[in-house]
Amino acid sequence: MEPEELQNFRQAMEVQFRHQLYNSITFPFLRSLGILHIMQGFGNEEVGFIGVLHLWWVNEDNGIIYDNPRPSPVKIIGMWKSNWLDDPAEAIEVAHKINELKPYDEGKLIEAQQNFLKAQMEKDIQKNIMPEEDKEKEIILN
Repeated sequence: MEPEELQNFRQAMEVQFRHQLYNSITFPFLRSLGILHIMQGFGNEEVGFIGVLHLWWVNEDNGIIYDNPRPSPVKIIGMWKSNWLDDPAEAIEVAHKINELKPYDEGKLIEAQQNFLKAQMEKDIQKNIMPEEDKEKEIILN
């Protein structure tokens, strides 16, 4: 594929992806959930691999003035910058670097959540089993 043709595909894919992302109901909450990087691969059987789009949030004024802005109690200053990666291996490497820079360990968070849920389920089971044991004792005593 010619470089100009690849650039046109990438531009079209990025516009379409951003449009879907910005219109999703989850979009306004991404930053507050700590999601500051988004990576999406593009390609198909006809064209082949187009690339991996990497979007990341920066606290910079984008200079865009909207005709009909969405009402918000807080003025949000920032924008999603983008970069295209040519190689899937390079995208995986970038994802690993992003993961290493997180100030928390996702594995430990998941483990803590699983332990909490396990403890809650054990409490619920004990609540449900105890009354049955009490009923059995009453039957034996009578």
